[in-house]
Amino acid sequence: MECSLNEDNKYTPIAVRDRELAKWGCPHCGYRSGTTPISGRYTAIWRCGDCHKQTAALGADITVSAIACAGVYPTLQEHPRKGTPSHGRPDCRPAQGDYFSPRGIGNDQTPGCFICGGPEKVYNNISGFVRHKDAGQRVVDLFKQGAWMDLRKREPDRIQVKIGACDVHKGNLVHLESLTRNGVILAEHVQEAFRYQDIVPINERNST
Repeated sequence: MECSLNEDNKYTPIAVRDRELAKWGCPHCGYRSGTTPISGRYTAIWRCGDCHKQTAALGADITVSAIACAGVYPTLQEHPRKGTPSHGRPDCRPAQGDYFSPRGIGNDQTPGCFICGGPEKVYNNISGFVRHKDAGQRVVDLFKQGAWMDLRKREPDRIQVKIGACDVHKGNLVHLESLTRNGVILAEHVQEAFRYQDIVPINERNST
């Protein structure tokens, strides 16, 4: 098996123990979260979620990667950042608002409609990735109701804020999603989406 590198991301992959990778993070930048595009025979190729460099994570029984990276079978070495705890993404912000990357309209369990409230159940929904749990809380605080932060212990850096809307107010949600497609959410966006029901007839909203 072989894992290739991108043309714009050339470097020499290294191999470390999987337990050290879990403790000290990416050997190149220290970031704690990533993905595993390929694995087998006590080797997992781990791709950093920040710098995107690949590392061979080896089980306890082997000292050479069983999977080649760009033609190289990395040999086990001590983790270069041993002793320095791994870290997540910092709480950085744009000039205004917070970073928010919506994933389009779907359906999910949400604590009410962000316009009219209601009980917790499955609503029309948008999910947007934020960069830090503090940013997620700030986004949730923009809403009086119907928004919550999906923070999972096993994925500490894949944080989403989910916003729900009932069928009557789906048009408001669609409008909010369109306002945030540039990757930033502002208080003004939420206010405009809330007012959308007052300026667009209901029959037009339901047809979007």
